[in-house]
Amino acid sequence: MSLASSHGIAAANLVSSATMAGLLRSLVQKGILEAADIREIYEIALLILEQQQGAVPGAEATFNAARSAIERKLA
Repeated sequence: MSLASSHGIAAANLVSSATMAGLLRSLVQKGILEAADIREIYEIALLILEQQQGAVPGAEATFNAARSAIERKLA
């Protein structure tokens, strides 16, 4: 993978993350979701990561980084 394509992948991931965070914040501000709902979403995300980790050999560091980021949201 070239440096340029890795920047593209990173940019796409940042766009997805920022969009999701904006969506969740907007839903809370509109009273559609509560803080407990957001916590549940992050807990489900952790469960999904755990389920998928074994299916991607050699990606342990990536999954650990993702898990750490989500766990910070739960702290």
